[in-house]
Amino acid sequence: RLLLMKNSAKLNLQQLELIQTIDNIVFFPATSKKEDAENLAAAQRDAVDFDVRVDTQDQGMYRFLTSQQLFKLLDCLLESHRFAKAFNSNNEQRTALWKAGFKGKSKPNLLKQETSSLACGLRILFRMYMDESRVSAWEEVQQRLLNVCSEALSYFLTLTSESHREAWTNLLLLFLTKVLKISDNRTKRTL
Repeated sequence: RLLLMKNSAKLNLQQLELIQTIDNIVFFPATSKKEDAENLAAAQRDAVDFDVRVDTQDQGMYRFLTSQQLFKLLDCLLESHRFAKAFNSNNEQRTALWKAGFKGKSKPNLLKQETSSLACGLRILFRMYMDESRVSAWEEVQQRLLNVCSEALSYFLTLTSESHREAWTNLLLLFLTKVLKISDNRTKRTL
């Protein structure tokens, strides 16, 4: 049983490393952390600075990846997110693991995997949505963006744990900041 628990912990760590690797490859290391910090600062100022741009935006591999490659990465990220979300929603399983001695003083969770995979997926979708060179993919991007955002917000509204809701703070700031920065008529009709 102990071996199974150690292997589970290693798999979780590997998932987190893969999510971070995708984020680093697509957007450049530290870009997402800088963007999160800027979103938080904007929220604390009670204003969204529409001129704020992450300096390293074009240093990642995003511009060299096809839309289909980005969709494939997105699908992997969303699969990871949904797995973590299902685990985090299964309180009975988490309690059983905790009572069996897994992960210390509190119930095990995959909150980091749940939120970081979705954040990276949202960054990809919003970037593709604003990318004039991907006009041919806009319809699919728009549909995926609406589905992902709708699913995520619906799920967030069901969360009852304060710590779980707090884990979503950067995600909500990312989502709201990106939506507020979109100013085209295409979006206004949809949202």
